[in-house]
Amino acid sequence: MSLEKRSFEDYHEGEFGVLKEADREVYELITREYERQRNTLQLVAAENQCSRAVLAALGSVVQNKTAEGFPGARYHGGCEVVDDIERLAVGRAKEAFGAQYANVQPHCGTGANQIVLTALLERGDKILSLGLGQGGHFSHGATLSLTGEFFDVENYYVDNRSFLLDYNVIRDKAVEVKPKLIICGASAYTRTIDFEKFREIADKVGAYLLADISHISGLVMAGAHPSPVNYAHFTTTSTYKPGGPRGGLIVMGGDYNRKTKIRGRDLALWEHIQRATFPGVQGTPYLNHIAAKAVFFKETLSDEYKARQFKIIENAKRLASSLLDLGLDVLTGGTDNHMVLVNVSNFREGLTGVIAQKCLEECGIVVDVNKLPYDKKSASVASGIRLGTPIVTKNGMGVKEMDEISVLIDAILKAVEIISEREYKIDESFKEEKRNEVKELCSG
Repeated sequence: MSLEKRSFEDYHEGEFGVLKEADREVYELITREYERQRNTLQLVAAENQCSRAVLAALGSVVQNKTAEGFPGARYHGGCEVVDDIERLAVGRAKEAFGAQYANVQPHCGTGANQIVLTALLERGDKILSLGLGQGGHFSHGATLSLTGEFFDVENYYVDNRSFLLDYNVIRDKAVEVKPKLIICGASAYTRTIDFEKFREIADKVGAYLLADISHISGLVMAGAHPSPVNYAHFTTTSTYKPGGPRGGLIVMGGDYNRKTKIRGRDLALWEHIQRATFPGVQGTPYLNHIAAKAVFFKETLSDEYKARQFKIIENAKRLASSLLDLGLDVLTGGTDNHMVLVNVSNFREGLTGVIAQKCLEECGIVVDVNKLPYDKKSASVASGIRLGTPIVTKNGMGVKEMDEISVLIDAILKAVEIISEREYKIDESFKEEKRNEVKELCSG
């Protein structure tokens, strides 16, 4: 039935009933995914759960609108409503991060990074970033990424004993390399990042500073981790990791209006970002995702959201300490954020990250295999696993449950029979017992 013959409420009501009738196969797959998420422990550090309000915006008729460009300067007609939606999302993002500029159009965190790089750099320009195997991200300069393909990427590293960032060593590396851009932020680093020190290093060598806070942006918005917004020239994040819809974001602090000549154009930095977004990197933004971002940014301003970010850290600290008490090797001896890194190869002879990930998942505990700093094993095998507490915290779990999760992990890793670095066996009755314990924990 066409839109004009139904009210807004009628049109959107019972959407999954419509899907069930139109494509039962997809409906049943989505149902299976819902049950998987509901009945297993979701400890993937890069994941979160969005609210039903965010899901509603994602599934709305805003999806139907095409609107290249920015509010007030679109390349299509009929944009008065989506212009208001995007302006609302921008205003709320600025408030959430204490920023003076926000760009809500990036499709993902990697896309946000690519927009910044496109705005600033020429092919072959130098970037200094944390190495991928050290806890960095593909988009920060991995060989197979666009960043690594088009730019001259040098890496800084964590200390080989403490696994912490050494800002004096990073400064010396920056002086040596003389990069045009320094990237800070990580996908696998469990301690507080000093963004002020990174800005001092960037200023010393005349570089721009990009802070990618995808993993910790929820903590930053809540004040549970120091913010880079008034130190970095550009701050990027994905919006799903802190609990919103799929998408990316670029925010800027006091440098947003700084006039800079790039490729012959003397513009404010925010204007360079706008041009690099469209037509530089992207075409039409996902306007339903922008509507969902607006909903999410409103949620981040609530006391409930802010309190949960501190609880996420409390749970991660307890998970780390419980695992340590059970004899597991937790990198840096703990955590300051939502993430825990464990070197499982030091727990049992022959145990690898990939075996740990797979046997835990067979028992209902979902984690990531993770290559650790100075790891001699390949990325697909690895010595480590990465755990995160955002989802279990949102589902109401606390320190008591973190202790129970630690005991489960310890028991499973002790019970698995190791055959090779990738192959293992696990007793079926043991596996079923642990899956039932996990389900009971999830339903508590």
